[in-house]
Amino acid sequence: MKVSAPSATQLRWREAVRELGCLITGMPAEIHHCVGRTGSHNKVHIGHWWILPLSTEQHRGPGGIHSHPERKLREKELFERVLLRLNDFEDRPDEEVIEAIRDYRR
Repeated sequence: MKVSAPSATQLRWREAVRELGCLITGMPAEIHHCVGRTGSHNKVHIGHWWILPLSTEQHRGPGGIHSHPERKLREKELFERVLLRLNDFEDRPDEEVIEAIRDYRR
């Protein structure tokens, strides 16, 4: 499956997520792609959708998400927060994408 650049809808989602600020500190956020931009699960592209707003320290710092002992579990928990906070956002991922993210195991 070839994954292209993000669509306009995915770009709007990314900006809405970034505007939330870091889910942990409330500081300005950069985007963390939980499975990379090209990630998929069960043949569903999730890479541009499964993103988190994290401060630089929480993203790439020594105690950040990349070194978390239960990284995927933590990413799923934080993604649920994103979904709750953007519940009424028009350009949310569709249910197939959300279910693929919730089912992701690695």
